[in-house]
Amino acid sequence: MMPRLLAYTALGILLFVGFQWWSRHQQVFQRQAPPPVATPASQPQPNPQLSVVLSDPAAQPIIRQGGTPLTIPVKVAGSPYAAALNEINALIQQGKDTEAEAKLQALPPDALNDPSVRASASTLWNNLAVIRVKAGGPAAGVPAYKSALAINPYNSIAHHNLVYAYWELKDPALTPELLEEAIKLNPENPLPHLALAELLLNKDDLTGARTHLEQAKDHIAEAPNLQVYLGRLIARIEQTQKAEQKFLARESSHFLVKFDGDADHAVWNRVLEILEDAYREIGQQLGHFPSKPILVVLHTRETFQGATGGPAWSDGLYDPVMGRIKVPTQGALTDKAWLTRVLRHEYVHALLHERMGGRGAIPQWLNEGLAMQLAGDPPPDIPELVRGQVTLVNLSYLEGNWMALTPKQAIVAYLEGNSATKYFIDRFGMEKMREVLGQLATGQPFPDAFKDRLFITYEDFQHRWIDDLNEKIKTGRM
Repeated sequence: MMPRLLAYTALGILLFVGFQWWSRHQQVFQRQAPPPVATPASQPQPNPQLSVVLSDPAAQPIIRQGGTPLTIPVKVAGSPYAAALNEINALIQQGKDTEAEAKLQALPPDALNDPSVRASASTLWNNLAVIRVKAGGPAAGVPAYKSALAINPYNSIAHHNLVYAYWELKDPALTPELLEEAIKLNPENPLPHLALAELLLNKDDLTGARTHLEQAKDHIAEAPNLQVYLGRLIARIEQTQKAEQKFLARESSHFLVKFDGDADHAVWNRVLEILEDAYREIGQQLGHFPSKPILVVLHTRETFQGATGGPAWSDGLYDPVMGRIKVPTQGALTDKAWLTRVLRHEYVHALLHERMGGRGAIPQWLNEGLAMQLAGDPPPDIPELVRGQVTLVNLSYLEGNWMALTPKQAIVAYLEGNSATKYFIDRFGMEKMREVLGQLATGQPFPDAFKDRLFITYEDFQHRWIDDLNEKIKTGRM
């Protein structure tokens, strides 16, 4: 969100950062939600010669709190390959995944003609994936999950785990077709419905997304916290549908712009021109271009407030939950400079959100600082800072939400974000900025990413930035 009265309205900024925190909190909540307990396997047969356990790393409460994954016994009676499969099972339990994989690959093709051996081999591939996920994250388990399904496409837990891995990774392989198959294999699993809803939201299919969210909500009685979240998201969709029900849509190569046909027809052309320039310039500066068209909704001043819930003074916002930039059109034709700053500012937020890919987090001070720097926003004017009467906050306290800040601290937080980001760019260059963002997108903590790419500590950077800031204040170059 870009505040119009940033330099003048402390209360407005505090409201704004609260809204930013709320939107980000909802997004993080959504990405943290693990899938449900998978459907148990059938009861074991009597007098087994082979005992394999099917590990389901996702069969945990909705808010994952660690612990041992649930196991499901699978038995095979009277197979000539029982000894080999038991050996593989023992290797997996001992964490010897490389040896286990070699022996799984060495099973003769004829062995898989036996349905019981085929089911057990698929189970073992799934279990192999589980231990690799524990050691290396969701991407490490994907090949073994795929091997499990190649042997037995009806292995619902392996299918479930693959879907969850793709979902965490935001992998393009998480297609509607794959999710529809997951729903067929396990109709009570809410995860495919939630993932389908996300894909449909990305396509601005609000009706389809709402349908799948309702179905996901029906299957998570054991997770009231997620039920509440889904209920709020459904309400957000209803609100958005109501606000945009009569809007027209025009698409360019990289953006979809929705607008009120009666009021905004003259605006959308100018908006697309500004956005396409931002696409090229900011994309090159950040080293990232969106993988899909970004949705921009142009509201009248009246519909903007109802659709966003933001404060009356706000000029625009990026909604990461609904996946759209929202901008009021009042003044768009008479003040192109204002419109350009608003659109570029929110585009930076949208691009950084996609750049993180749901795996990493960018500190809030850097998020706002980059949006201000790349949009050309003027920094807030704080005479007290020039007179040396403002105490700055350690940047580490400005990485998360700013809800606890006083109004004056909130203004200073924007100043710090802009100033520290500018110092970073001036001192190290945009290439290093792109490298740090790339590390953050992998999930690496910010201090580690900072030290890995800049070869100085986060604290050292802050000391150098403060020294530079004090020198500017002393010499009157603020």
